[in-house]
Amino acid sequence: MAFTGFSAAGVDLLQLNRLQNSKEFYEEHKNEIKKLAITPFYELIEQMTPVMQQIDAQFVTVPSRMVSRVRRDTRYTKDKTLYRANLWLFFRRARRQHESMPCYYFELHPEYWAWGCWGAWGTGEMQALRDMILHEDRLFLDAFEAVERCPEVTLAGEPYKRPKYPDAKPEYQSWLNRKEIGVDFRESEDFAPVLDGSFVGPMLETMKKLAPFYRFLLAGKERAAAGREVRL
Repeated sequence: MAFTGFSAAGVDLLQLNRLQNSKEFYEEHKNEIKKLAITPFYELIEQMTPVMQQIDAQFVTVPSRMVSRVRRDTRYTKDKTLYRANLWLFFRRARRQHESMPCYYFELHPEYWAWGCWGAWGTGEMQALRDMILHEDRLFLDAFEAVERCPEVTLAGEPYKRPKYPDAKPEYQSWLNRKEIGVDFRESEDFAPVLDGSFVGPMLETMKKLAPFYRFLLAGKERAAAGREVRL
């Protein structure tokens, strides 16, 4: 089926399921959750895939491997709530277990909806990106220009308390002083575009414009991996 937008009833059901925090409630409403909440994500993936494969032909495009689970993994967290109220999808390359990969994402939460492009979580990846920034590598300059051309997104990532390279160019400081890096669009007031599906076209247009940023993140991962191999 073609994607026609998300269901407000699906968002409400996910939130109710989280509040109930009950396996019995989930099992009783499992088919309804799949129909109202999960299936629209699969339909969105189908609509997005042709454009996203233009950005990276190696993206995984199997919906069951791209959409978050409703059931939370509570083994390593103090929050033992069984179910989540938000769902998201990733477009990223195939990965080994627990490996981080640069990605594009879309998220639907009861309090907001968001999308963007993120990376540099793995060992040495952010430092590889910083080296590219400091040397004004062509991939960085293309990424910097791409983000500047997309005012609808904001550069993000947990910042350090002190500048790591205080003598670097002022316009690069926000890029250099982060523990990981990404760009986000987030909307917490107007949900009409996600309910009627009209957000998809503008989102995909911006994602295409951000392709140099994605390639910058991918290069950071590849260079960090090459550096580790040399050290070994």
